[in-house]
Amino acid sequence: MEEYLRKISGFLAFVLTFVFSAYLYFTAKGFVYENGTLVLKTQTAHAEDIKNGIAVVLPNNININASNKYAVGPANAPLTMYEYSSLGCPHCADFHLSSVPKLEKEFVSQGVLRIVFVNFPLDKKSMEGAMLSQCMTYENYHDFITRLFDRQRFWLLAGDDTPLLKYAAEYGLSYDEAESCKNDNALASSIIADRQQAISQLKMEGTPAFLISGADGNEIIYGQPRYSDLVNYIRSRLQRLGYVME
Repeated sequence: MEEYLRKISGFLAFVLTFVFSAYLYFTAKGFVYENGTLVLKTQTAHAEDIKNGIAVVLPNNININASNKYAVGPANAPLTMYEYSSLGCPHCADFHLSSVPKLEKEFVSQGVLRIVFVNFPLDKKSMEGAMLSQCMTYENYHDFITRLFDRQRFWLLAGDDTPLLKYAAEYGLSYDEAESCKNDNALASSIIADRQQAISQLKMEGTPAFLISGADGNEIIYGQPRYSDLVNYIRSRLQRLGYVME
């Protein structure tokens, strides 16, 4: 009987692990369980609103309030890309880890693109990570963001904030500094204000989203684009502004 119960327990543990893993996989791919079936849930614009291939044209009078203190690229770059992300969003992690380094090599290093990471937290832990990131020095900020995306499933599924505090310590914040940062109401308000502006003015409903701003106007891409499509889009915007890339 004991052997039988052990086998049953092992089987149930396997089933639970499989179900949980499947849940994480489909959630990461943007699926939710709805009305008895899996449905892909990603924010998309209406076809009639899409301009220039993958982007939606926005009013010219939008004034983005997000801080540029951690921006990558020259302030006089013809295009600025605001990368709206939640640190707990799998699509955001995939884009930041796979596409941002290539964009930096292809466009930022040429002085034609500036990238500004904007926190759009969707949950409590993502908010805590966002606040900790804002207490980093410029030298450590981008490595910290990359670290959180790279280890996303570990700190996001942890029972407490221990992993977040550990990663913060790796990039220069003591425990006391991190605790002070997490309890900074003014800092929390500024992050929430950025998120609220994105909701009200940019019509954002989820992450990621990319506002590309230049002298030719403001346009936004909802959801994670294919890298080749994004490159072609940026090149077309630069050409419009009189910049021809090799």
